Amino acid sequence: MVVLIIGVPDSGKSQMAEDRAMELSQGEKKYYIATMIPFGEEGKRRIQKHRAMREGKGFETIECPVNLGKMLSGINDLSEATCLVECMSNLVGNEMHGDVKYGENELVEHIAGDMSRLCEAARNVVIVSNSFAKDDEGYDEDTRNYVRAMDLVNGRLKKLSDETYEFVDGNWTRTK
Repeated sequence: MVVLIIGVPDSGKSQMAEDRAMELSQGEKKYYIATMIPFGEEGKRRIQKHRAMREGKGFETIECPVNLGKMLSGINDLSEATCLVECMSNLVGNEMHGDVKYGENELVEHIAGDMSRLCEAARNVVIVSNSFAKDDEGYDEDTRNYVRAMDLVNGRLKKLSDETYEFVDGNWTRTK
């Protein structure tokens, strides 16, 4: 089962994802694949908040801010595991600004390919992602590229998912 949860920042998507991962895991192994690099005090606070949210729930945390494919090769057997990937927006941003330079299509293919392999390997995958307004006049060129890449990655993830939940106009909607 692949579940995609897309929302604006602070819409409750992390809690929804954890709840769904707990339901799907049925007591089996649970991995929390953390993609955030903690920049500054705000980043550290967000990480602490998420650690507190999942405390006592049995998740094994894997820090993976870039190159999800490499992380996959280090885990022996995911066939009975539920993986929660938090959050695609961090992963996309980290990959965009990392050591390896990708063109937009290469970036989308790289991330979508790694996610596809994870979805094939694991029993369940719950993916958290952000959505952003596409046409904000205040965006600089880098932000416009990031928002476009996020939209393309989300489109690819929707095709992989069995269930998709989107936060639209203040409400959660199941679109698939």
